[in-house]
Amino acid sequence: MDVAKGKSVAQAFVKRNYPFGRVQEILHTPKGFEKLKQLLEELEQKTTHKPAVILEPTGHYHRILVFYLQQAGYEVILVNPLQAQRARRTGLRKVKTDASDAWHLGELYYQEENWSTYPGRKEALVDLQFLTREHEFITSLYVQAKLNMRTLVDQIFPSYEGVFKDLYSKTSLNLLKACLTSEGVKAQTPEAWMGMVKAATQASRSETWMNRKVEALQNAIADNPVQRVPYGLEMALRSLLALVREFQKQLTELEKVILELSQTLNEVQLLESIPGVGTKLATAIVSEIGDASQFRHPKQLVAYAGIDPSVFSSGKFVATQNKITKRGSKRLRRAMYLAVTCGLRRGINPGLREYYDRKKSEGKPHKVAVIACANKLLHHVYAMLKKGQPYTL
Repeated sequence: MDVAKGKSVAQAFVKRNYPFGRVQEILHTPKGFEKLKQLLEELEQKTTHKPAVILEPTGHYHRILVFYLQQAGYEVILVNPLQAQRARRTGLRKVKTDASDAWHLGELYYQEENWSTYPGRKEALVDLQFLTREHEFITSLYVQAKLNMRTLVDQIFPSYEGVFKDLYSKTSLNLLKACLTSEGVKAQTPEAWMGMVKAATQASRSETWMNRKVEALQNAIADNPVQRVPYGLEMALRSLLALVREFQKQLTELEKVILELSQTLNEVQLLESIPGVGTKLATAIVSEIGDASQFRHPKQLVAYAGIDPSVFSSGKFVATQNKITKRGSKRLRRAMYLAVTCGLRRGINPGLREYYDRKKSEGKPHKVAVIACANKLLHHVYAMLKKGQPYTL
């Protein structure tokens, strides 16, 4: 099946080079899935074997199709896009259509004998992956909003950054909004500023703390060179203040849900036994790996993380310096790099530190030694998840 947005193209085969019927368009609707089920049942009657469905992951469009097929009890095979691309290039003619892609996937199926069936993931692991990726997405928007907000503050009230250590704290955001006007930030009486500070403060603060903030605010106003704020800048800053507060709220709620979900997963608790790996890092690793049983060997997991060394040789030449492939999950690769970095810090993980020092003594650069440690640690992670045992030195 060649998957696209909202529809797929299916080509059935009874054996290699013997198609069953014509290419059919399958809409991702109840009627479309009923049409697909009818095709699969007819194929099963023809061959007396339950058919397997092979397809290439296409963004997120394939997920609803895979879920339906697994619920219906059919074997699903997901082909790496690189494999599918090589299969399309086998022909001499340059043809690229949905029907030809479906045909090439069928050809690819018969070229391999031992395909791995895509395992049905636990619902909790699927939820965890969606939530962690959503957290990553909102965090990127939050960082950009903070940078844009600081840019506007530098143009409107540059001396305000000295009032709070954390410019993006709730009290700081509330106070900045309260003293923002199109006429600029005007000096007021200490009593008026005290009332604004009290209104902006979320938690209970001492009188001494609030007096210090009022004094710092008055000094910042005296040092502010901006006398009048353009309307466009004022509205832009107000909008960003609202965005930053909303992102903070969303991230707090997401982190709470992720923490509650991770505490129900034994996989996360196992990875927390690794020195230097906390709950957040363990959650990130588990959410990207999912079900470890989908990997038949730890080297497959290492390749999925993209930290396996590339190989290059031609004739008598064999490269001695090979970079990692960087194919697969960049999130898992980043999480493993952080796990190693945290484990090496102050020798928290003695076994990993010993391996790192050995690589350094062999003349390896720091990053090469760290990647070697990440490779080794991922082998440990695979064994832990497969055996259900905690980390041991």
